[in-house]
Amino acid sequence: MDSTLEDRHPVPEDPRLRIAVSRRMLARNGCESMVAGHVSERSADGEGFWVSPFGYFDETTPAMVNKVSFDMRRLEGDWEPSPAIQFHAAIYDQRPDVRSVIHTHSHYLSVFSTVGRTIGMYNVGSVLFWDDQVLHADDGTKPPVAGKELAMELGDKRVVLIKNHGAIIASQSLERATIEAMMLEVAARYHIEAEAIGGTELPEAEVVRGRAAYHKHFLPNMWAANVRRLRTSDPELFADGE
Repeated sequence: MDSTLEDRHPVPEDPRLRIAVSRRMLARNGCESMVAGHVSERSADGEGFWVSPFGYFDETTPAMVNKVSFDMRRLEGDWEPSPAIQFHAAIYDQRPDVRSVIHTHSHYLSVFSTVGRTIGMYNVGSVLFWDDQVLHADDGTKPPVAGKELAMELGDKRVVLIKNHGAIIASQSLERATIEAMMLEVAARYHIEAEAIGGTELPEAEVVRGRAAYHKHFLPNMWAANVRRLRTSDPELFADGE
């Protein structure tokens, strides 16, 4: 993981503030999911994970964030956690490399999920997700988005597209997962609109080259830029959290 994701424009280490910052960034970049959707970060002590409760992304404060054990017991916090976060626990259990899991129902992503396909490489930002997506569909015969099943389907990939639902991003830091969630929504919109006019995808060689550059430069600079914007638009969030 590129250390500049944390170093270029740091956020205090309190995971509750970090998750509130991530959620507000997502809301301001088209990934608001009403009171559903969740952002989590693996706890540093290894006991569980910090996760957002029911509520709009753009209203999230540090006080709203809970700490939950891997067996779904609330360890800290006063807000009700969503029962759907069981798939966060399952992914953390199966993937020691994953430090953050984000689930959104952003508009274009949810529209695209209806076709049951992976997002194509129609734009340079889309290359972040090349060969890194899997598909999941619930058939109504078991609990929705079953955690262990979904974690197995994810394998070593980073994105699960859930048919007629949204997506899950599992990544190596909260910073990385946040920007990837934003860009997944952008990539879905490019695919829908480009395909509608007969557009074609990038050649594979350009995808491979661009992917490396976007991971090295784009992800950390996008995080830093969005922290700067949030410090201006939502100064009270940082005043309370810091």
